[in-house]
Amino acid sequence: MEIAEPKQQQLGRYRIERTLGAGGMGVVYLAHDTKLHRPVAIKKLRDDATNATARARIQSEAQLLARLNHSNIVQLYDVLEERDGIALVMEYVEGTTLKQWMREASPTLRDKLSLLIQLCHGLTEAHSLGIIHRDLKPDNILIARGGADGFTAKITDFGIAKSLQADESITREDHVAGTVEVMSPEQLQGYPLCPRSDLFSLGTIAYELLCGSRPFDKDDKGENGPMALAQRVVHDPHTPPQQANPDLPEPFAALLDRLLAKNPEQRPETAEQVAEALGFLRTEGSNTITGDYSETVTRLLRKPPNKRKRLLATLAGVAALGSAGYWGWKEFTKLEPQYIAVLPVEIHGEVRGEENANALTATMVRQALMNATSQLKASALVSFTPKEGQDFDAQLQALRDKGVTDALFARLDCAQVRCEIELQRIGPVDSQIRQQASFAFLADKRQEAEYRVGNSAIALFPEDYAKSASEQVLMSQSDYNDYLDIVSRLDSKDVTDADLAILNRLRGTHPESRMVYHTLVNVSAILHVLTGDKLYLDSALSRLNEAKEFGVEGATIDELKLFLYSLGDYQEQFEALSSKLEASNYPIAELKNKRARYFYRNGKYEAGLQEAMEAAALNPSADNLYLIALNRIASGDYSAARSTLERLTETYPDHWSAYSARGVIELESGNLDEAEKAITAIPEELRGWRTRSNLGVVYFLQGEYEKARAEQERVLKDVPGNIATMEEVAASLLMLNEKEAATEIYGKILSLSDGQEDIESQRYRSLALATLGQISEAIAMINDLVKTAPEDTDIKYSAAQVFALAGEWRSANYYIEQLIDQGMSAAWFKLPALQQLCTQPQTSEKVAAAICN
Repeated sequence: MEIAEPKQQQLGRYRIERTLGAGGMGVVYLAHDTKLHRPVAIKKLRDDATNATARARIQSEAQLLARLNHSNIVQLYDVLEERDGIALVMEYVEGTTLKQWMREASPTLRDKLSLLIQLCHGLTEAHSLGIIHRDLKPDNILIARGGADGFTAKITDFGIAKSLQADESITREDHVAGTVEVMSPEQLQGYPLCPRSDLFSLGTIAYELLCGSRPFDKDDKGENGPMALAQRVVHDPHTPPQQANPDLPEPFAALLDRLLAKNPEQRPETAEQVAEALGFLRTEGSNTITGDYSETVTRLLRKPPNKRKRLLATLAGVAALGSAGYWGWKEFTKLEPQYIAVLPVEIHGEVRGEENANALTATMVRQALMNATSQLKASALVSFTPKEGQDFDAQLQALRDKGVTDALFARLDCAQVRCEIELQRIGPVDSQIRQQASFAFLADKRQEAEYRVGNSAIALFPEDYAKSASEQVLMSQSDYNDYLDIVSRLDSKDVTDADLAILNRLRGTHPESRMVYHTLVNVSAILHVLTGDKLYLDSALSRLNEAKEFGVEGATIDELKLFLYSLGDYQEQFEALSSKLEASNYPIAELKNKRARYFYRNGKYEAGLQEAMEAAALNPSADNLYLIALNRIASGDYSAARSTLERLTETYPDHWSAYSARGVIELESGNLDEAEKAITAIPEELRGWRTRSNLGVVYFLQGEYEKARAEQERVLKDVPGNIATMEEVAASLLMLNEKEAATEIYGKILSLSDGQEDIESQRYRSLALATLGQISEAIAMINDLVKTAPEDTDIKYSAAQVFALAGEWRSANYYIEQLIDQGMSAAWFKLPALQQLCTQPQTSEKVAAAICN
């Protein structure tokens, strides 16, 4: 049927330009808003659709759209009351429908998952307001260019949507209004609907995207009429996803099966849960078809919905609250986690004072915003430094990639010592300002200004998140400038023992200052990572134990302690404090991140991988992806680790730790040129001692023993007494036939490792014992380590060395076979002790073929 052009070329201030399309009761026009000078879409009743029901529907759509404000829902701008009916003025989406997009765009799997996640976000918003769409189909989804994923999906046509609180009379005469292909069984049968009906429709869309066909279609097209199709939707199972697409991984099939369940109770409870499961699959699921991922998806879909989404159901059941008891109420009031980043401070004008007064003022404001995050419950600070030249929109997109829920931004206009500040709390997902505040402060009173900025930032968040207020702690101007100077260098990790001494002095004069403890812990952690010296952690923990006596909040101390425990050998303390925080409002993704790091450091890589994957599903940050890769590398799963690191560096090309980890994979795989390439891609000044130590190992395996020794000895200048590097130097000396010098170093390793209980120290101690002829003790120690961490590649390698030095050829052969099977290169087996297997009858053909010339 042809669509007639509009008789009326002007509707109020809107100039109609052309017809975009038409549905059963409405015509949609492209128009120009002559006041705001922007294109709009106007939906107006067709001339032949004038019955009362049609008018009621479009009026209902206007009321529903007026309540919806979300980037994944077409926005309503205006409502026009005309003599011949009502017209809706809506956002004009320049793009295509999802139906056309599926047919013409050739989207990647990641694009498809991103699109489904966006639809979930839009549905979450609608369902939170009690609105059910009831006709979610590809024709009612528009795809616009731009956005974090390169496109933005927008749900439209709420013409037959209904509110859970609405009058049912509008649709009573046509209670199965909608499109059969996407309707749920309960909708087809005229039963009462809930948000899970929309999830069934979402499932049909997801099925078509991922499988290339519809879930209830039959090969015989004669059976695909509306009535036959409705019968199959109600009574017959859908075509198994992996039958429709044999290449579809099991986790994807598990999600589709849940969405298309006949019984609404068997579907996921909320669109938010589906978004989390899809996010997990986008991060990890495309790389595997193992059952572990299906279990994780199922677990995410069974998570309890959050407080806002449960509000209506909880109010309906409030009479039963007394019998539910304390724990039910605690779960209801649990806060949703917030992951907060602080954007660079924007400062205009000049501050009178020191030469670097502008920089000090900006640092003060940034630190106040970061400290404010620590004063919010269920909140974690996400580290963020934008790339040079990155504009504001690109910064927000980077935050979306990191899983940030809230960003704090400050803009200052300063003249002499007076600054006007505008604070904003921004939602990176939709780039909307959620709260803002503005006031003036005196830049020469920085401590007072920091206190006010921090409190104002806290006030931008809901009251439920605020911890008890802390009192202002004033320092002398000299002390405060010293403090700001250290804070300004934290991001670049440009800190020294002298800075730690200053912070300990400040703690002595201001023991009640929470911000001093925060900075002291961060500096101690950086120095520990740079040097490998655990004393930095012990000292910081001792200072925190004293903090409570001076009124520093217990929750703040616990969070700082957990961070320190995750970096060192504090198993009992970490597990106890981790359990304590899990029962509180501590953000679960942040807790899982720390658990993943802790398990990794303690050789429990399977547990570490599980925690890291669940953390990434909740918050797909660079750090969580990096932890997935680390645990995979340590357990020998190089292929999956390499894939994770490739995705990580595509998104975060300056994540230098990822290049270092890639170097480890290629190093252990024997791809020495690739390992050298990955490591040397890191700017030299940013290579940590461990990375430089790995470069020395590359040279060693390339047979450049003098070059390796020189690199390793340079590392020892930075970390004197580091056992790992000392052992590498000893290995180079053995290859250079300097046995006496090597023996002397192994003696030092024995002395330094005495009484050390961490896995790395014990591993090197076992090697030193074996090299020095103390065989029984060496074998007992390496056997204990194998039991503790049976998946650890380094321990297997050391076990092969110990047993070879002991002349236990079968045992040495056993561990070398394992290492060969997981992909370790023959270059690793050139050590004299291991080469002795080439002359032993107990050596297997596999080992002989792999390591012997």
